[in-house]
Amino acid sequence: MARPDATEKATPKRKREARQRGQVARSHDIGGSAIFLAIVISLHIGFLAAIDAGAQAFMVALTHAGSRDELTIRSIGGLFLRSIMPYSPLLAMAFASGVVLAVVANVLQFGLLFSPQLIAPKFSKLNPASGLKRIFFSPQTLVQLAKQLLKLAIVVMICWFGVKDNITMLYALAHASPHDIIVTVEGVVYGIGVKVGLLLLALGIADYIWEKRRLEQSLKMTKTEVKDEHKQSEGNPEAKQALRNRQRQMARKRMMAAVPKATVVVTNPTHYAVALMWDDLKMDAPVLVAKGADLIALHIRELAKEHDVPILENPPLARTLYAKVELDSPVPPDLYAAVAQVIAFVYKLKGKQVS
Repeated sequence: MARPDATEKATPKRKREARQRGQVARSHDIGGSAIFLAIVISLHIGFLAAIDAGAQAFMVALTHAGSRDELTIRSIGGLFLRSIMPYSPLLAMAFASGVVLAVVANVLQFGLLFSPQLIAPKFSKLNPASGLKRIFFSPQTLVQLAKQLLKLAIVVMICWFGVKDNITMLYALAHASPHDIIVTVEGVVYGIGVKVGLLLLALGIADYIWEKRRLEQSLKMTKTEVKDEHKQSEGNPEAKQALRNRQRQMARKRMMAAVPKATVVVTNPTHYAVALMWDDLKMDAPVLVAKGADLIALHIRELAKEHDVPILENPPLARTLYAKVELDSPVPPDLYAAVAQVIAFVYKLKGKQVS
């Protein structure tokens, strides 16, 4: 039953947990009507062949019975079994088709599902008071009672009109042969059975839609529950923030450790600092190994001075590299010329040649 404050649709997690508990939308009428239709149609398809084979077997059994000098209970039982054996394939076919359609009907409704929680014993169900309350005072019980009465009324009406429409033909069977009587009655019963099965199937589909809507209503969540579930799935915000801070600190330490190995540090001169590394034998383009603004820029400049890394003031290039190039990424081609001039100047200071 949906709560008044539950206004939000169920999340995938809540639906998944409900399915694990066996809470799925299903209609027993769909499975029941499918089994009923399968049995009715199977019996109709093999009815004439089974009747002819059964009659032949019965005649053979009577012939054998007449040829015996003495009949015993055992011999009569054997003759009876022999006479009904032709009907076993028909019954087996009806049973198999009913089982197959029952499985298919359930799979189409809620897929393959095994929920151990449904078969686990619950001591609360053994309480007579709660059981009586669930039977006599539950709104769901009243709904089920109304559905059963509706189905009963429909079945009675179909049977009544099925017999009424064929009453003249049934009266005419008084002078027909036993074979014609059996075939005619079977046809009437088959027509009634198919109509009953199809209408029960239609009611089952409507019941499934109702059950699905009722389940969705019962699984609705409050805004608080949705927020709490989101927090649980995303993790504690404070813990995530602490983790991000630790990750930033570790990244900053790695970045600062790369400054002493840099080829040049380009500055703004005070607001930005960018450290570049270039190795003409191992790299296709210079790589930005450290960058920072304000205090971090100051720290980069200090490290560069401590380790004799050249520092070159080029505000436009420093700002561009800081904004466009990610850490540990190569310099983009459109900045090759400007960076090459900086590295060439540094190499000139060191007495090297740019290769």
